[in-house]
Amino acid sequence: MKAFILILLACLSSLVVGCASAPSKSLLEERAGYDVKPPGLKLSGAGSVKYVPTRVPEQVIVPWLHAKELPSKDYFWGAWISVVVAPETWEMKQVEVPKGAKGKAPRTTAKPKPRPPQAPKEAPGKP
Repeated sequence: MKAFILILLACLSSLVVGCASAPSKSLLEERAGYDVKPPGLKLSGAGSVKYVPTRVPEQVIVPWLHAKELPSKDYFWGAWISVVVAPETWEMKQVEVPKGAKGKAPRTTAKPKPRPPQAPKEAPGKP
């Protein structure tokens, strides 16, 4: 029993010492740069020109392959095929932001006014 307790104490002490001496950050976390703050997006006042990333879709052409007899003496009836000419890309497009009241564009539209409650309509033919 004494040997079992000694082995158990040795295992527990190595667990406590091992966890206490380990660095709080792993090497992968340091490389990922989770602590690095990205540079803030600095925008000028309302009414100025802003750039917005916009996805440009890929360009595809659809040619027709005419019917013909293949060298293996099989007859190809013809078909439409899709060919990607240019891959999809992202580009920065200029967007003009309209000026609002006092040089600031409103963030949200005005809240609509609530309607007064109306009395329920009675069904025709009932007193």
